[in-house]
Amino acid sequence: MTEKEKMLAGQLYDCGDPALLKQWHKAKDLVREYNQTASDDSVKKGQILKELLGGQGKNL
Repeated sequence: MTEKEKMLAGQLYDCGDPALLKQWHKAKDLVREYNQTASDDSVKKGQILKELLGGQGKNL
């Protein structure tokens, strides 16, 4: 079982796992990019949210 699988199952896991750290850094970078995007650039903000969250509903 991978550390991510353990995490998602609510079990103890190693948060220093290289695969988890890679995802964590990517998420932080996407959040930073989202926050630095102009507030009226809804297309770019939507693209970032889709990458960060995997999708979005119409009332996000």
